Amino acid sequence: MTGVVLYAAATVFVGGMALLAQWARGNRRAEITLVVTLLALSLLVAAVGSLTAVGLFTVLGAQTATLSEQVLVGLAGVAALMAAVAALALCIPPLRSITGGRLKNSRWADPPFFLALWFFALILAYNVVSLLIFTQIPDVAQVFQDQRLSAGAVFAGQIPFFVVAVLGVGAGVRRNLRQTVSRLGYGRISLAQLGIVALFVVVALGLSALADALFRNLQPELYRTVGNLSETLFSPEGLSPLSAVLFALLVGLGAGLGEETLFRGALQPTLGILPSSLLFASMHVQYGPSVLIGYILLLSVGLGLLRRYINTTASFLAHAAFNTFAVLLSYFFVT
Repeated sequence: MTGVVLYAAATVFVGGMALLAQWARGNRRAEITLVVTLLALSLLVAAVGSLTAVGLFTVLGAQTATLSEQVLVGLAGVAALMAAVAALALCIPPLRSITGGRLKNSRWADPPFFLALWFFALILAYNVVSLLIFTQIPDVAQVFQDQRLSAGAVFAGQIPFFVVAVLGVGAGVRRNLRQTVSRLGYGRISLAQLGIVALFVVVALGLSALADALFRNLQPELYRTVGNLSETLFSPEGLSPLSAVLFALLVGLGAGLGEETLFRGALQPTLGILPSSLLFASMHVQYGPSVLIGYILLLSVGLGLLRRYINTTASFLAHAAFNTFAVLLSYFFVT
């Protein structure tokens, strides 16, 4: 229950800051409030990040670990330090703007862009640290759910993405419902475009099998750990055929709607395909520092291209179909 409350509070905070950033574009007081709030948080993040880095560097000398594990922990410490520096550095242009300073590029002080970049830097750094120390967690399985994903768990995880995306583009502040849907990139697609989506899904599933084979052969120990986690969360084993189909649709539609609306719909037009894809890939901490993260990054770039050249509807359908068929294939064809 505590985790749910914290998750809800984080959603309210991020969504509220997103609305404040949109309001700040035309309101001086809102702009000052946004900048001062994020500056205060940046000082806190800098302190926590520095302490985390010191702790991780201390671990290097205190633990007997393999060279590769030492490298990963060292890189995690560097990532924590970079988060501390980035949080403060990103506040400089907005501070100069509200204090009357002159900027060569005013985009860095634009409230929505500043907020998106600030959260991008911090969340990416946090996820990178989590990925790098993945193998150092004594019982990594306990960090995640110990049972198959339920409908409640899927929607509890995806609704915040959707809410933050909608508020982040200014729904109710700068845009009405139609304008919000348009800004998020949702719209009609043609039969030809639907064919492109279908081809994308087929290629993505083929590459998924290749990535899985590489993972199994290159990182066998991590493969077993990640495999156990994936089977616990996503395996339809033991379900009836109808229940398996419904579970696959739940995973596909739930994840597709929340993640595509946020990463492709809201963030991509602001940050670009590669940064939003890096953030998307880093969110998959359950795969650890594996080759699968590289595959997810590639998949995300492909979804980003669908968003750019067609729309978010196309990337949503591709994402939902990929997840759905991946679950169904594991149920009907994998023993």
